[in-house]
Amino acid sequence: MAGESVVGAASGNDARRTLSRRPARADAARNYDKLIAAAADLFHAEGVDVALDKVAAEAGVGIGTLYRHFPNRAALVEATFRSYSDSIIADGWRLLESGPADVALAGVFEAYMSTASTKRGMKEAILAAVGDEAPVFSEARDQSRELMAATLEKGQREGVFREDIEPSDISRLVGGLSMTCVAEDTPETRRRMVGLVLDGLRPRG
Repeated sequence: MAGESVVGAASGNDARRTLSRRPARADAARNYDKLIAAAADLFHAEGVDVALDKVAAEAGVGIGTLYRHFPNRAALVEATFRSYSDSIIADGWRLLESGPADVALAGVFEAYMSTASTKRGMKEAILAAVGDEAPVFSEARDQSRELMAATLEKGQREGVFREDIEPSDISRLVGGLSMTCVAEDTPETRRRMVGLVLDGLRPRG
């Protein structure tokens, strides 16, 4: 089973029944979190086709524990994708609450860019197993749009963003920047690209 393909045994309606949520019991939740962290590291380093027994070993649990939480590869990939997205959104809200909107937006842009190549691989795996109706996609889009709208509104109040910018513009810029990313990009490269985009959002004159 460790060599199961990305699509695995799940497809169509069957895959929709594999969705995994973090369990409530403390010991189970710890194992779940360790598996997600291990999967995130290995997906980034080796791609989503990495052997599942390697994920279990990296997390320090048995393969049976992995399959109790994630009945197939698609479920693990989707849960890891959700973890990436939730983390970016949570960090974005913290930045927005604690500082200027343009700094918060820069942080969100850089976070999306730093995970872009890994998330693309995960998205392709989810699409293959579940299709574009996967709830994780709509949830991630809705959360991102809410954050982008709040960030833009605050930035316009602060005078750091032009008044003619709309939330959908920000969302499309996030997507566009992410599509330009390659694994070899350095943090400095990402910051430079984000800086260029933010300059275009600032008031003229």
